[in-house]
Order: sequence, then structure tokens, then C-alpha cells
Amino acid sequence: MSGGLVACALAIVLAWWHVVLPDAWDGVRATIWGVPGSVAVACEESTAAEDPQFWTLGWSCTGPFTSNAGDLHIDSVRLFIHGDEPPGPTVAGRVSGPGATWMWPDGEIEWVFAVALAVGVPVLPGYLLFVAVTVLEPSNGWPRPRRKPRVGPAQMGNRARRRRKRRQRRTADPMA
Repeated sequence: MSGGLVACALAIVLAWWHVVLPDAWDGVRATIWGVPGSVAVACEESTAAEDPQFWTLGWSCTGPFTSNAGDLHIDSVRLFIHGDEPPGPTVAGRVSGPGATWMWPDGEIEWVFAVALAVGVPVLPGYLLFVAVTVLEPSNGWPRPRRKPRVGPAQMGNRARRRRKRRQRRTADPMA
């Protein structure tokens, strides 16, 4: 039974990581090893809505990315800017590489939330289960696991031993 529970939990965690981990890893790569540049943003008034990933208010924009050195050009990247006002005509930020779909704006720490979601959400239920099992122990303690039955000849009790001794005495001394 516990094997099935572990398999289900692992399947849920892997599905979650398949959804969230790519963006988290892209944000980390862009911040540490990424290519700096800027995006000529195209934001419409109607895009001031909730961030589809992190449920915060801001502007969802797209546009072409050009690196500061001019050697990298990406036709279309997405970015999310927190704020009440729409961003200016260009936004500075970093991308993870030539195949990036997201640009991570300078001054925004959205990638931290992606990493927290990718790591924290699967770990939190496991921690809560561990606390529940260790803290909420029954007053009698947990039931002990069953012992394997012994395989071999049956054990004699005291009564059988006495009978055997009497028989041995009778056969050894016929006069008694």
C-alpha cells in the first residue's frame, strides 16, 4: 500500500515539475549566465491583468529582443512587468540564450518565485506528512510489524518433554 502512495506522490511531483521547473530554470540561467539586452515592448491596455503564473498584477508584454552587444536577436519573447503604469518603449533585461521564450526584466525577481514554487510546493506536503506522523503518534504507539512465522519443526512444551523422559526411563530400565 505504501508503494502505491509513494508512486502517486512521485507522479504528482513530476507533473508539477514538468509545468513549473522549466520557467524556474530559465530564470536562474538568465540571471546568472544570461545575455543582457532590451525588448521593444508591445503592451496593450487590456493586458493589465493577473500574471498567469504567479497571480500578481502587472503588464504582460511581448516584443523582439536584441542583446546589448548586438550579436543576439530573438524575434519574440514574453515578459511580465509589475506595476500600475505600462512600461516604456523598451525594457532592459536578460534572456537565458538564443532559444529563450521569456525575458527576465532587470529589477524583477520573478524567477525567485518560480524556483520557490518548483521546490517548495512538492516539499511542503512531504514535510507536513512527516510532522503529522511524528507528532500525532497514537498514545499506545504505532502497531509493531508482524513477525515472520518460524519455519521448522514444532517446538515441544514442558508436558511433552516430561512424557518423553518417562518413556525413555521405561525403555531404559524394564524392571522399574
